[in-house]
Amino acid sequence: MKDIVIIGAGGFGKEVAQLIKEINLDKKTWNLLGFIDETTTKHGLLINENPVLGGFDWFAKNTGNPKKVWAVCALGNPRDKYNLVKKASAYHLDYATLIHPDAKMSNYSELGFGCILCCNSFISVNTKIGNHVCINPGCGIGHDTVIEDYSSLYWNITLSGNVCIHEGCEIGSKATVIQKKTVGKWSIIGAGAVIINDLPEYCTAVGVPGRTIKITDHDPTKKI
Repeated sequence: MKDIVIIGAGGFGKEVAQLIKEINLDKKTWNLLGFIDETTTKHGLLINENPVLGGFDWFAKNTGNPKKVWAVCALGNPRDKYNLVKKASAYHLDYATLIHPDAKMSNYSELGFGCILCCNSFISVNTKIGNHVCINPGCGIGHDTVIEDYSSLYWNITLSGNVCIHEGCEIGSKATVIQKKTVGKWSIIGAGAVIINDLPEYCTAVGVPGRTIKITDHDPTKKI
């Protein structure tokens, strides 16, 4: 089995640890070493029987030739996820993509590295999903849809065919985006919203039908 650590010892990190356990029940694949978290008060704790190993300096002491350790970043908030992945880049990590045995994905679709695909999600044909994308349980992704890097889809989201979700978007539970619509980068869609028009960059949209309530340039790529 391959050694792996989870970056982020919060709520989603615990869910990803459970996901790894369920992958292993189907086919023994991963040896979960524990969590990496920059919150020093968590170091040494056991979280659901998995230790918090330390901060990023753990990688310098415990990885490298000939020892290989895979990683996955388990944060829902795309901006926090981006910042942690960039901070971890100094350690030249290999990122795992985790797919629950009960998730369904077409052979004609693409999934990048560092992605997390949870149970009962469905990825239709000719979709393209970037790197470090989180797709929570019960999501349905239609044909020819594009989801760019660092985006997070929470529970029970529906993206219809030919939708484009640009980089770093955060989509709340039970939201829907109808066919052929585009969501601009680093935007937020509130839980339960129904998006029937294109959304601009950096917006927050809520409601049925979805409407933009504010635009805030919270693009973390401009702060590095």
